[in-house]
Amino acid sequence: MNARTNRDLYDTPPGEADGGVGAFIRSWLPAPPARVLEIGSGDGGLALALAGEGWRVTAVDPRAPEGEPFVRGAVEDLDPSEHGPFDAAVAVLSLHHLHDLGVALEKIHSLLEPGAVFIVDEFSKEELEDEATAAYSFYQRLALLYGGYSPVTHSAGAVYEGESFECWRSRLGRSWEHIDEGRKILSALEARFEGREFASGPFLFRDGLDPLLEPLERKLIEAGRIRPIGFRWVGAARG
Repeated sequence: MNARTNRDLYDTPPGEADGGVGAFIRSWLPAPPARVLEIGSGDGGLALALAGEGWRVTAVDPRAPEGEPFVRGAVEDLDPSEHGPFDAAVAVLSLHHLHDLGVALEKIHSLLEPGAVFIVDEFSKEELEDEATAAYSFYQRLALLYGGYSPVTHSAGAVYEGESFECWRSRLGRSWEHIDEGRKILSALEARFEGREFASGPFLFRDGLDPLLEPLERKLIEAGRIRPIGFRWVGAARG
C-alpha cells in the first residue's frame, strides 16, 4: 500500500466545508454509470449528488431518508440478490459506528465485484489522547464560542460556556467510548481488502470548528505540533 502525502489525499480548497471529501471520492470512483454502495449515508447529500451526476447509487443507513436511492437499515442486512454487485463502495465517517466492524466489512466485500474500489474517510479518536492536539481542539472551540459562534451540538467535541479543558476532555472520552479507534479500523480494512493508498490529515475543522481553520490545522500537523486526526484510505476487493 502506498502512503501518499497528506496533500495527495487531502487536497482541500480553502474554506470548503466538507474538507474536500467529495472531490476525494470522485477522484477514485469509476466513471458513471458505475454502481456505488454508500455505507452510512446520513442526510443523503453525497448519495443524491452522486446519483445526480450519473452514478447508480445505493445508500444504506439505519436512519436513511425515504425513497431512492436509499435503503433504511444496516449494511449487514443487505441481500446480495437484491443489491449489487457494486463497482465501488464509499464510507464517510461511518465505519467507526458499526456494531461489529469485522462482520460489516465481510458483508461489504461480498457485495463488491472483484477489484472494486473501497473509498474511506475516517478519523482516529486515539490521536486526541495527545494533550497538545486536544488543547488545540478545545481552545479553538472556546474562542469561537466566545466570538459569538453557537456550539455545534451534534458534535461530541462541542464546548459549552464555563466548561474547563479537563471536564471537556473527560466528557469527550466518555462520549466516544463506544466507537472504534482508527488503528482498529485500518487493521480490519487491511485484513479484508487490498490496500492501495493511505494518508492522514486535518479533521478537527470539520467537527464543529470552521472550514477557514483548515490551513492552520494543516500547518500545525506538518510542523509536528499536533497530531493528524483524519485519515483517508483506498483499497480494492480481493478476487
